[in-house]
Amino acid sequence: MAKFKFDPKATAIICRAEIVGRKRELSLKMIVDTGATYTIIPVEAAVAIGYDPSRSPRKIEITTGSSIEYVSIVSVPKFRAFGIEIRNMKAVCHNLPPESPVDGLLGLNFLRQAKIAIDFSQSAIITPG
Repeated sequence: MAKFKFDPKATAIICRAEIVGRKRELSLKMIVDTGATYTIIPVEAAVAIGYDPSRSPRKIEITTGSSIEYVSIVSVPKFRAFGIEIRNMKAVCHNLPPESPVDGLLGLNFLRQAKIAIDFSQSAIITPG
């Protein structure tokens, strides 16, 4: 069991995630978001690792803070956070507002597969391995 500490007084749990594609690996600053069904990565990040979201056959509707948008979903060959790697993980390609302090959102599709626990009494994300 591994523990990743977070600041219990912060307004959000922020972590680092790595995405690996055909071209390269990128590190992204993410907010753990239990209200997000999917993990969201920037469009530029998907392009940088070798995927063109505009060519993705899968699109979904998402509700943002200000509108409803249609966005592409790509399959990221390797997605890592909290020491856990998920292969071929689906990620929504969408740019957060420029003033956002993070690159994307770590959503439920990662959290469920990773089987992590958020323990506020210990101010820690707890992973099974």
